[in-house]
Amino acid sequence: MRWDQHRLTRSWRSIQQLRDQQKPFEPQLTKLLKEVEQSTRIREQRIADLPKIEYDSELPITGKREEILAAIRDHQVIVVCGETGSGKSTQLPKICLEAGRGISGLIGHTQPRRIAARSVAS
Repeated sequence: MRWDQHRLTRSWRSIQQLRDQQKPFEPQLTKLLKEVEQSTRIREQRIADLPKIEYDSELPITGKREEILAAIRDHQVIVVCGETGSGKSTQLPKICLEAGRGISGLIGHTQPRRIAARSVAS
């Protein structure tokens, strides 16, 4: 999982230092391997739990799906603008899932109003 990567990398580096200093490192290595396995299991479960993605063909954003998918894959940050009711809030998270986002981490989605943000999160 994305949130484990930094911590696990630090643990791996400290194990390498112990090994280079010819100090015992087996207990730390065993612990690290268990943590990596647990993180991997969580990621695999998230893949297995992905919902079947269905798009509303009546929404204008659906017609731009492929273009948005390519932008998500090619860029770290994108900004999508469209008219109210075009499907940005409801369809973009689905497009992000289709692009492979949200499996190792979270999909961030901003809304200008608290009620809209809670509604989309639900």
